[in-house]
Amino acid sequence: MLGRSNKEKQLADQAARGDARAWDELVRRYSRPIYNVAYRFSRNRSEAEDLTQEVFLKLYRNLHLYRGDVPLTAWTLRLSKNLCIERYRRSRAERQAIRLPEDALGDVAAPDDSGSRAQRRQRLSFVHRALSEMSEDLALTLILRDLQGLSYEEAAVFLEVPMGTLKSRLVRARREVAERVARMLAIPGGVRQTSDDVREVSPC
Repeated sequence: MLGRSNKEKQLADQAARGDARAWDELVRRYSRPIYNVAYRFSRNRSEAEDLTQEVFLKLYRNLHLYRGDVPLTAWTLRLSKNLCIERYRRSRAERQAIRLPEDALGDVAAPDDSGSRAQRRQRLSFVHRALSEMSEDLALTLILRDLQGLSYEEAAVFLEVPMGTLKSRLVRARREVAERVARMLAIPGGVRQTSDDVREVSPC
């Protein structure tokens, strides 16, 4: 009788060879877990659905690499997470800002009520630029926790780091964004800096 790992390896091998029933079974098993990972990262249903489709395409192309030495679920979800991070890296490399609601990172770049729309857009563009210039570890930590709304536990699991490391990175990331935005706001000819323009958030 086949053990679980052998059964999963057999299923993956069959799907990799083009067995439609085996592939349908993989889709049935992993659609929801993959979508959940994508949604935790994007916090947007449409983007999560797009990411899920990308993951299944990548899964299909890489099933032949599965060796059965780890559970297929873990292997698949790691692939999902890596694809989410790859998407972030692509947008970072292209200097394309992750879409932010106007109140995102309000504690870091909080415009006062009297600010014009142009000033709000400029402040947010500074936040985008600050994120693109930061180290990937710090930027991802801040994005997952403060922008995407993951809990500390969820973000730590997603990034595969201890809780203490996550919190330390988050403090550093928030401070670095605040400092970078403050310097940008102080540039001559830019938006005049006020005490409300940039507030460093609490580390907890």
